[in-house]
Amino acid sequence: MAVKTLSPRHCPAWFVQVAEEMVRNNSSLKVAALDLGIELDPAEAERLGRRKDFQEILRVERNKFHAAVANDPSRTKSVALGMMWMAAERLARDGEHEKAAATLERIAKVEGWAGNEGNVNIFSGLSARDIAEARARINAKVTPVTADA
Repeated sequence: MAVKTLSPRHCPAWFVQVAEEMVRNNSSLKVAALDLGIELDPAEAERLGRRKDFQEILRVERNKFHAAVANDPSRTKSVALGMMWMAAERLARDGEHEKAAATLERIAKVEGWAGNEGNVNIFSGLSARDIAEARARINAKVTPVTADA
């Protein structure tokens, strides 16, 4: 006899809400449920967290969250550099000076202040759109060479 498992489509709707809350706030299942007004005792939370259908829902919600972050138009090099700078400051404040210095070194490399001293990047200030527009202008001016010429 085959064991029938519930697909995530047959789970209570609050499973998805709890999973979204867990991912968005990086919280535990119990905390996420409480934030939504769902009271679970520790044993219930433990059982729910181990259910394959809940784990699948949680995985899907994590993937959705990470895809949204990756496709966010405000996610730029400047944002990453700012986050790195804040992390370096936090590390220095916590006495992790070697880690802070390593983070600052990474920032310097990303900014082009360190490493590759012999290389000059002429495209460093241009966006992908700027490069594509320049390429289109150049291609429009260049006439194709034919075998007759």
